[in-house]
Amino acid sequence: MSDKSCELRANGRPRPHLVILGGGFGGAYCAQALKKAVKRGEVDVTVIDRHNYFIFYPLLVEAGTGSLHPRHTVVSIRDFTGDCTFRMADVETVDTNAQTVSYRMSGSDVVDVLRYDQLVISLGSVTRLPPIPGLEEHGYELKSLAEAVALRDHAIQVLERADAADSEERQRQLLHFVVVGGSFTGIEVAGEFSEFLREASGHFPNVNPDLCRISLVELNDRILPALDEDLSAYAAKKLAARGVNILLETSVERIAADHVVLDDGRRLESETVIWCAGIAPNPLLGTMPLPFDELGYVLCEPDLRVKGFDNIWAIGDAAVNPAPDGTAYAPTAQSAVRQGAHLARTLRRLAAGEAPKPFVYNTVGTLAALGCRTGVAKIFGIKLSGFLAWFLWRTVYLSKMPGLARKVRVALDWTLDLFFGRDIVQLGVHRH
Repeated sequence: MSDKSCELRANGRPRPHLVILGGGFGGAYCAQALKKAVKRGEVDVTVIDRHNYFIFYPLLVEAGTGSLHPRHTVVSIRDFTGDCTFRMADVETVDTNAQTVSYRMSGSDVVDVLRYDQLVISLGSVTRLPPIPGLEEHGYELKSLAEAVALRDHAIQVLERADAADSEERQRQLLHFVVVGGSFTGIEVAGEFSEFLREASGHFPNVNPDLCRISLVELNDRILPALDEDLSAYAAKKLAARGVNILLETSVERIAADHVVLDDGRRLESETVIWCAGIAPNPLLGTMPLPFDELGYVLCEPDLRVKGFDNIWAIGDAAVNPAPDGTAYAPTAQSAVRQGAHLARTLRRLAAGEAPKPFVYNTVGTLAALGCRTGVAKIFGIKLSGFLAWFLWRTVYLSKMPGLARKVRVALDWTLDLFFGRDIVQLGVHRH
């Protein structure tokens, strides 16, 4: 058993031990903001995550379609969090009475126990998979780097099969991709894969680019419901102009190996269904004795503290963090980063004997890429669309990319993509 809380500060007092569960945006940025406090010996911080990296999710789709090298979208948690202790492990249990976390190191069967003074829960989310027949067997998710690269490998495999197909009808079925979910991820997936398939089809002499189709299925009455109606309409118009068939107020009833059945009885001939319809809380949360809402997310106070606890905090997608008006902050990377930095300041205040302050964050805007160098945005109340919005999208996320070396690599990838075509080759990552 490791008990770092018994170590002493320079003034002879015990150092508080902060344990962060999850090394995604919220947890990693919280730990990074505490680096100086760790170096000065004011606190001890341990980050536990089953991976030793976190994914820069805004660029995941581009990594999947080949605009970016996949490894340029991952960030080392060890490098990012500096002097904080990192454990690449699976969390087994959390005992809130004993204030301990049990975990098992990757590749080991031994369970270790770690005591905490303050616990930060930043476990993120998973793709929400409703009980639709065939979804788990035939649907593709896009929540990890492996899934993004595997989807690209699958798309190239589909093109190879279409090139060898003996009929146009068979080609139509193979080259028809169905994307479910019309929010930010779904829109970007539809736009990027529409462009990718048409560009890649030029490498296959028997494939007609006009047979490459994307159907976008959305339950609401418009796509991008988080944006204003005019920007949503612009995005729909641009996607439609590129051959994306948008099916509104529609849901999926059943998925088979070679087709999709919609709730109105329509049948879409397709062997590729990409599920981008919503998120769900990390299943690990359900094993913890914490207060949850009806969907399974952790309920928090305005200062990010978990309701009913003095020393447990929750941030990012895993938590319901209320804004001053009572609504919950959106589960976005922007919110998670701000919450992580705010919580770090709060934990330093507590270590100094000061009271925490509520988390208040006003987003500066929203951005969405549509593929083919177009996008939509609303920044400081100003609406943008087309190339300028796309350029702003890339500029903003390039500025947020951690580390100068990674910024340069991403910028070079994007620059080369402007002048040279993508390599239409599989990377050998296959979905089982």
